[in-house]
Amino acid sequence: MELLVKSIEELNKLKESESLSFIYFKNDKCSVCDSLLPQLQVLTNSWDEKVHVVDCQKYPDIAAQNVILSVPALKVYFAGQEVISMIRFVDLAQLEKEYLRIRAML
Repeated sequence: MELLVKSIEELNKLKESESLSFIYFKNDKCSVCDSLLPQLQVLTNSWDEKVHVVDCQKYPDIAAQNVILSVPALKVYFAGQEVISMIRFVDLAQLEKEYLRIRAML
């Protein structure tokens, strides 16, 4: 199940959350985006985290505000601060290392 973000206000609320917020930017014409999302969801589910999805084609204003010029893109926020950013190349092994590092600090 995808948790779709449909407004800038909704995204800003997620960013300000005191837990880690995984925001995945994609569009429907990107086959890499479609194949990566289920893998990302399996990984984040193992951490008891959720992935929120922004469709850049339906909501270009959200993509523009977050300076997403290429997809797929993943941004992770904690308390309003961007802690992980992967644009175009989302490396799941590197993501896991970064996640574990951040979790150790929290």
